[in-house]
Amino acid sequence: MCRITLGGEEIDGFGEGPNVKVLIPPEHLKAPEWPTVGPDGRAVWPAGDRRPAVRTYTLRHHRPAAGEIDIDFVLHGDEGIASRWATRAQAGDVVGIGGPGGRTVTPADWYLFAADQTGLPAVSRILETLPAEARGRAFIALPDMTERQEIGHPGIEVTWLKDDATMVLAESIMAQALPADARPFVWAGCESSVMRQIRQHWRSAGIDRRQILAISYWRRGMSETAFHDAFNHDRDEDYYLAG
Repeated sequence: MCRITLGGEEIDGFGEGPNVKVLIPPEHLKAPEWPTVGPDGRAVWPAGDRRPAVRTYTLRHHRPAAGEIDIDFVLHGDEGIASRWATRAQAGDVVGIGGPGGRTVTPADWYLFAADQTGLPAVSRILETLPAEARGRAFIALPDMTERQEIGHPGIEVTWLKDDATMVLAESIMAQALPADARPFVWAGCESSVMRQIRQHWRSAGIDRRQILAISYWRRGMSETAFHDAFNHDRDEDYYLAG
């Protein structure tokens, strides 16, 4: 994991939301080119090899007074555009930011979280912003336990799992009993196949669909662009109901 701080005058007036879009310029351009707003209000993107790549990340921290935001990147070498940029990033590098936006948890009596390494920043931020009286459990799966972070909430028990394939994550959260006398909220942010198992399990358990927010943060073997175009990030009607 690598935390990168972004700042500048453009951060002034930046809103609050769980996710941002990171626009990464093509490496061959000397000066980045950004989308503009067309006459119909829609974005007009630079053509062809001048178009920046768009990737979705959690807004980990926002410090309005300092004009800064933090984004945590999972580094996996040059295999992905964002990982390659984050690995090589230096002070003064320029990227674009869109947002913030997206869905997050809604009030509940008891929370259950499941995240792999890509969902760790989101769970971390949610735990920091839950009310003091919140209760529940969080299961976080990491391929390398040295990546554990000091996160938490006094009422949320955090369990760290060593899991390369993330199947342990699905098994752990599906084995968790929910309190019979509390209205739960189940949140999952992880790889597509794992998220689908978790979502189907809790739907079958009779949890109100508005109390489940399950998000595919990535799909094995696909870039974010390809995943969006082919599967819309596994979003369905429940994703929009949760908001």
